[in-house]
Amino acid sequence: MAALCVHCPLPSVVSVSAAESLVAAARLGLGLIQAPRYHLESDLAAGSLVTVLDDYPPTPTPVSLLYPQRRQLSPRVRVFIEWVSQVFSAGA
Repeated sequence: MAALCVHCPLPSVVSVSAAESLVAAARLGLGLIQAPRYHLESDLAAGSLVTVLDDYPPTPTPVSLLYPQRRQLSPRVRVFIEWVSQVFSAGA
């Protein structure tokens, strides 16, 4: 079954850029939010927030690791890059 996509502009009551502010606005009942799940776990567990639109997950957000290409990477940085690559490729 094809997903139905409807664009419906809504008036903005609050405009924020930090996940903590989004969660606070949702707790006050100011609307739907899309925030990283780790910001919402305690509210979801307590029932103060609930998930909606579970059948329509957001598109994945790209993650970039930036480091100086011409320098010798420290072993810690190299291991971190390999670990992050494995973690994010496992979720793909």
